[in-house]
Amino acid sequence: MGNTRTFALLGQSGAGKTALTQAMLELAGEKFKRPPEGPTHALRVHHLTWQKVPYFFIDTPGDDNFLGETRLAAWAADFAVLVVDATSPVKVQLEKAYAAAREEGLPLLVFVNKLDQEKARLEDTLHHLRERLELNPVPVAYPLGEEAQLRGIIDLLKLKVYIPEGRKVRVENLPEDLRPRAEELRQNMVEFAAEGEDELLEKYLEEGELSPEEILRGLKRGILSGKVAPVVVGSVIHLIGVARLLDAVAEFGPSPAERGSWLAEGDGSTEVSPSPEGPAVLTVFKTLVDPYAGRLSLARIISGKLSREGELYNPSREATERYAHLSLAQGDELQEVEEAGPGALVVLPKLSETRTGDTLVSPGLNLRIPPPELPHPVLTYALHPESRADEDKIGPALAKLLEEDPTLRVTRDEETRELLLSGLGQIHLEKSVEKLRERYGVRARMSLPKIPYRETIKKAAQGVIYRHKKQTGGRGQFAEVHFHVFPLPRGEGFEFVETLTGMNVPRNFVPAVEKGVREAMEKGPLAGYPVVDVKVQFYDGKSHEVDSSDMAFKIAAFHCFKKAMEQCQPVLLEPVMELEIEVPEENMGDVIGDLNARRGRVLGMEPRGKMQLIKAQVPLAEIQRYALDLNSLTGGRGTFRMRFSHYEEVPAPLAQKVIEAAREEKAAA
Repeated sequence: MGNTRTFALLGQSGAGKTALTQAMLELAGEKFKRPPEGPTHALRVHHLTWQKVPYFFIDTPGDDNFLGETRLAAWAADFAVLVVDATSPVKVQLEKAYAAAREEGLPLLVFVNKLDQEKARLEDTLHHLRERLELNPVPVAYPLGEEAQLRGIIDLLKLKVYIPEGRKVRVENLPEDLRPRAEELRQNMVEFAAEGEDELLEKYLEEGELSPEEILRGLKRGILSGKVAPVVVGSVIHLIGVARLLDAVAEFGPSPAERGSWLAEGDGSTEVSPSPEGPAVLTVFKTLVDPYAGRLSLARIISGKLSREGELYNPSREATERYAHLSLAQGDELQEVEEAGPGALVVLPKLSETRTGDTLVSPGLNLRIPPPELPHPVLTYALHPESRADEDKIGPALAKLLEEDPTLRVTRDEETRELLLSGLGQIHLEKSVEKLRERYGVRARMSLPKIPYRETIKKAAQGVIYRHKKQTGGRGQFAEVHFHVFPLPRGEGFEFVETLTGMNVPRNFVPAVEKGVREAMEKGPLAGYPVVDVKVQFYDGKSHEVDSSDMAFKIAAFHCFKKAMEQCQPVLLEPVMELEIEVPEENMGDVIGDLNARRGRVLGMEPRGKMQLIKAQVPLAEIQRYALDLNSLTGGRGTFRMRFSHYEEVPAPLAQKVIEAAREEKAAA
C-alpha cells in the first residue's frame, strides 16, 4: 500500500471529469458503468491499478450547487487532478473547486482537456490558470497538432511523441520542426524542477542540465510545497494524453506517506501517521442510503489495515460499530476485498450510528479527524406534501436525505407550521425533491416560505375597560378588567404589570388575566400576526363573589387587549436580516445598487484580498431568492451569509398589500 495514489478529480461542469474517469478505467482494463445522463450531482468513487500501482479516485460534481460533495472529496484525497476545459478554461465553478483543494492543502496536477476543439489553445489556457487561479502551471506534455489536427502529445521529459491507437500508444521520435519549441518547454520544466531542491539548483547552475530522475524529484518537491502544478494535455474522447496522465499520477502524485500526517483532536497524539502497522483510523466522507442495501459508509483509511470484517469505535457518537463485507466501490458497483490499508477508499455497510464527517478508530483509541467546513445553505423553500400519505412518509425520507447530504437543512417553522428545506441553490433543492419522489415515493411541491411578520403599537391607550358578563341560568360569568397599554422599545417583547389596589379583583385571578392577554397577542388585529413590544398594566377591575372565575377574567382580558390595540395605532413589522456579502471588486457597485433597490442599508465595506466584503441590513421579504440574484449579478462569484437582525415597521403601502393578502388567505381558508 506504500505506492497507493488517492486523488480527486475536480473541475467545472462539462470539463470532462466523468469521461476522463471512463477513459482511465478502460485503459486500466476496468469496467465502467456510466451514470445516468446529465451532470453528476454526487461524488462517485472508483479504483484501478496502473503499472502495479493502486489508484483510488473520486469523480466530483462540477456545479457549485453541490460544492459540499467537492469539499468532502478533497478532504478524503491526498492530491487533486484539476480537469480544465481548454475551450472555456476558468469558470466560477473551477475557481470554487480549486479553492476547496487549496483549503485542504492538496497538491495539484492539471489535465487540460478538449484541445481537439475549435479555438482551443494551450498557451491561452495556461495564461488563464496563472491569472485567475494564481497557479503556477508547468507543462510536462505538449499537444501534437492543434484543434481538429490534434494527433497525440509530446512528452517533454523524454522528448518523444505518443500517439494513441485504441488502448495502446505508439511511440515515435520527435519531428525536427517541433524540436525547438519542445526543448524550450523542457528547459522551462527543468528550471522549475531545479528550484525544488537546493542540491538540484546547484547542479543545474553548474551543469545546465538535470537527469530525468532528478527532474521528477524536483518537480515532486515543488508540487508538495504547492509551488508548481504539472500540466498534462490531451483530449479524453480520443484517449489522447490519458495514459500520460495516469503515468503522471504515479510520478508526481504523493503517496499517503509522502502526503504526511493528519491533524487529529482527542487524547494523546495530535497527529496520525499513515502507517499500515498503526492503529486503524478512518474518516467517513460520504453516506449513501440505498433502499435495498441500507446505509453504506464510504471511508478513507488513514492508518492501519482493515480486514474483511471487524470492530471499530466512533468517538463522536461514543458507539462501537461492527462491520462485515469490506468492499471497494466502482461507481455504483461494490467489490468485496480481504483487506485494505492506508489510502484506500472503502465501503462499510450498515453502520448504525456513523454519519458523514465521523472518524472511526481501533477500539480503545479516542481521537477525531476534524471534518471540512461545508458550505452554508443560502436558499430556503417551504415543502408541501401533496397528500396525507406523502405527509406521513416525508419525515423519514427527509432524514435519509440529510444523512446523504449534510449541506441540506430541514426545519419546521412553529409559527407558520411550514416544513422548510434549505440548500445551496435552486438546482440543489430541486434535485433533493426529485430524490424524495423517485427514491422514496414522496411527492411534494416547493414554495417560498411565509414571512414571519409581527404586529405592534405606536401609541399608548389608557383606561381601557372591558366587562365580560354572561347569565344563562345557574352560575354566570362576570369579570371586568381595566388596562393601560404602552408601546415598548423594539425587541423588548412583552411586559405584564399588575398594580391593583384594594380588593376589587382578588389576586388569584391575575394569572388568568395575563394568560388572556398572551392569547390575544397571538393574533393581531391587522393581519393576524403575533403582537410584540407591548406593555400591559392591569391596574383595576371588578369581580363577583359567585360568578367570577379564572375563565371569566381570561375572556375579559382577551377582549380588553383586542379593544386597546384598536386605539393604539397598530402597525406591521417585518424581519430584517443582516447580510455579509463577499463579491469581486468590479461587481461592488451593482451589488450595492441592488441592495438599495431592495430597501437595504449598507453598513460598511472592507477588502478581503481580491474581494470586497459588504455588510448590510435588508428586509427578509426582499431577499428570499437572493442566492439566485447574487449569482446573476456577480457571474456566480458572489457569496453571502445571512442571519436575523431585528424587526422594523413595514412602509405603509407595502403593509397594506401584506394585510390584504393575509385577509384574502384567511377568507379562502
